[in-house]
Amino acid sequence: MTALILAAALVPMSPARAASGHQVGTWTAASDRLPTAIGDQTVRMVVRTSIGGSGLRIRLSNVFGRTSVTFQSVYLGLQAYGAELMGKTNRPVTFNGKKSIRIKPGQAVWSDPVVKKISPRQSVVVSMYVPGYLPQVTGHDRAYATTFLSDPGNHARAESADKFTYTSTQWYFLDRVSVTTAKSVRSVVAVGDSLTDGAGQELDTNRRWTDYLNHRIGALPAAKRVAVLNAGIAGNRVLQTGVGPSVLSRFRRDVLSQPGVKTIVLFCGINDISKGELTSAKPLIEAYKKMIKLAHARKLRILGGTLTPFAGYQSWTPEREAIRQQVNRWIRTSRAFDGVLDFDKALRDPGTPDQLRASYDHGDHLHLSDSGRRKLAYTVPLKQVL
Repeated sequence: MTALILAAALVPMSPARAASGHQVGTWTAASDRLPTAIGDQTVRMVVRTSIGGSGLRIRLSNVFGRTSVTFQSVYLGLQAYGAELMGKTNRPVTFNGKKSIRIKPGQAVWSDPVVKKISPRQSVVVSMYVPGYLPQVTGHDRAYATTFLSDPGNHARAESADKFTYTSTQWYFLDRVSVTTAKSVRSVVAVGDSLTDGAGQELDTNRRWTDYLNHRIGALPAAKRVAVLNAGIAGNRVLQTGVGPSVLSRFRRDVLSQPGVKTIVLFCGINDISKGELTSAKPLIEAYKKMIKLAHARKLRILGGTLTPFAGYQSWTPEREAIRQQVNRWIRTSRAFDGVLDFDKALRDPGTPDQLRASYDHGDHLHLSDSGRRKLAYTVPLKQVL
């Protein structure tokens, strides 16, 4: 019965009917240039909505591409298992009424509305056929989700998994999904590094701390719910481009431009301290101030997350610990943020406060266990993000 209800919900929607609605992001992934080759094959990706709505759209990005990319055929359906789709749910995606789209380097394109109605926490499957050969693609490296790649050819329309014989743990080209909903519905965007991206979770389990936060919000009455968007990149730094563009350089694109954004959670900086050449907290603090100013210029609320302990990690030193403490003291006391999420206090070992509590430690003394990621989500007062 559930499958029939979901299948019935995936009904094509005309662009005119959704054009007047309020667009809110329901899923996102921060992008980078991936050293991954794709050629003459179909990519099938699974992403999970955080809120439901009508007029679902997807955005395809070639922001980091060096050549134009053609998507000859794009489809959207609902997952049954693995690469297999629920019967009669796969629908063609159009762009300005056309089934094929060519995207130039540096650009991203929204689709037309695809379906009338989609549910919260729904596993949506986007399939796209990419002809030709691309030695590098725009995408998200650590999806912690299985992406399926086909044998040569266009298999985007197929609901079976037969032609999808390869797998990856990256997302390609797809960087946003939105829905049309009431004007009162907004989103909270979490920006950060691997602690936000979801390091430590099992594949396909959706156990990022933002997933847990979304579960909490999903238990509220429908009128109070907000979307939760994860703009984390594992290995990311605030100040320097390395593993992904720096948080400061991507803040406008990955955070401020999200449709329907109301609240930002800024939780990043530990890689600048643990891997960088910082001799004081000042450069990080100045970067935080710039992002706070940008958020306030858009009349957005921005919350600061204190940096969690990492004593015992391979790059920890007393000098770096002192910088972390300086940063956290500023976050707590400066009143620069609209609210403080004291993740450090919530996760540290009471007896040894420069270390994670053992039950929250994934094992390397920096990344979080499932309990640790869940604790982050339950540290967030819901009234600050609604």
